[in-house]
Amino acid sequence: MALRSVSKADVNYVPNYQLSAIPYVTSSNGNEVKHNVTTTVTFPFVTKYVKINNTGASDLRVGFSSFGVTGSLGTESANFFIIPTAAAGDVCIQDFDVRCKELHFRAHGTGTPTTDFSIFAGLTPVTSSDFPSMHSQTGFSGV
Repeated sequence: MALRSVSKADVNYVPNYQLSAIPYVTSSNGNEVKHNVTTTVTFPFVTKYVKINNTGASDLRVGFSSFGVTGSLGTESANFFIIPTAAAGDVCIQDFDVRCKELHFRAHGTGTPTTDFSIFAGLTPVTSSDFPSMHSQTGFSGV
């Protein structure tokens, strides 16, 4: 009897997240991230993990929805985290063990800050279209 490989690219199929990840690397382009416009990175597959490096001159807001990164600190709509600017000669990389299909970015600070980022993500075999959109209308809070 021949062995069959049964593969399910389902969002909740645990072995999809136990496999070695497919590498995905991208970066913003020269002060692309502004304080008043959201920059979105959409992944072709659901992530297993994400590493984000703030390579710019200003702090970087990161969120899982475009609405989340537009909120003001100290309010209910502030659904983002901040990756600070790296000091001279240092790097500021944050690692996240998270499943998502997109990330949203804005520069953070006073005046009209701009910044940049680099992303290294590990992808699963689950296509992004099979993963739910993460916003309050689909039952996710805090994004």
